[in-house]
Amino acid sequence: MRSTSWTRSLAYLAIIWAVGLTILLAGAELVLRLTDDGWSRTLRLNVVRSRTYDYHVAHLYEWQTPTIRYVRDEYGLRDDCSSAGDIDILTMGGSTTDQRFLAQQATFQAVMQRELVRVAGPGICVSNAGVDGHSTHGHLRAFSDWFPLIPRLRPKLFVFSIGINDADFTRTGPSVLEDEIAGRAGALKELQIAQVGLWLRETLSGLWGRRPVHAGQKEIARRSSDYTQVRLAADTAERAARNAEGFRLRLRRMLAYARANGAEAICVTQPHRQVRTVDGKKRGIRFAFDAKGPGNTYGGLDYDYSLRLLYRVMREECGQSRLIDLYNADFDNGDFYDYVHTTPSGARKIGREIARSITNSELMNQLLE
Repeated sequence: MRSTSWTRSLAYLAIIWAVGLTILLAGAELVLRLTDDGWSRTLRLNVVRSRTYDYHVAHLYEWQTPTIRYVRDEYGLRDDCSSAGDIDILTMGGSTTDQRFLAQQATFQAVMQRELVRVAGPGICVSNAGVDGHSTHGHLRAFSDWFPLIPRLRPKLFVFSIGINDADFTRTGPSVLEDEIAGRAGALKELQIAQVGLWLRETLSGLWGRRPVHAGQKEIARRSSDYTQVRLAADTAERAARNAEGFRLRLRRMLAYARANGAEAICVTQPHRQVRTVDGKKRGIRFAFDAKGPGNTYGGLDYDYSLRLLYRVMREECGQSRLIDLYNADFDNGDFYDYVHTTPSGARKIGREIARSITNSELMNQLLE
């Protein structure tokens, strides 16, 4: 009897605690929803705000110092503009646009700005809204959930450096990183209290951000012997074509967003090193996609085929005069520290080419207005 009574008391106590905790969490959720300023949504987009990180990069490429400093401002942007209202050009893309492991002055945005200022004089500012892992799915969310929160942000020109994270045709939705970001809170991901937990984690990690840490990416040698794929997978053409049509619809929406914000847009294709010519034949790395298709593995040739379809879409949707083709530009292995991410020399080539294209177009006059 005494044991049964004790068990019943514990059960009642557990119920009381559960009910109390539920009421407490529900109350906190209600308060957070009533006081939400909108920025919690950007946490699900992997937008880093008011953070400074130091990274060791000596293992990736030669630089004047063994570490670089990575800074994001209070709005999640990376630039040296005095305010968001001074931003003339806003670049969008994934990690190849973010360039987390390049110093600010080495990014292609900084190179663009220096080149444009050299030609037109001071007054032009270029900002970086690239986010690791973002594809066009994430870019659309940036237009709806992020940029409207930035006061006085009204760039005259958007630069869409896209395609790299959209080329994996084994996925019909957001990229793996975007899925992971959205799923960090599991079934509770839409709750404001879950976003507070994510913010707290980011804040605590930021306390260590000024201590140099090893860059998460690594240098890849890209030996000829690594390029063993000689033919496309059987279903690559079909799956890549379907993927390209979805990409087309999202790109149209991005261009519409730019126009709705009173801005022009240019599209930039991106180079990569997942294929190369070996003994006179184009070959690919054996594995290119993180996810494998049923019964297939997809390598560099499959990736390159899919990417070229996306670039055809960009040419059709953006227009030949608003397309900067870096896929076919002159890059060498020293311009990359892995298959897609550029060293400072690669970023310098990208920045100069984009600046040159802008300078030689009517867009330059619009930037100076």
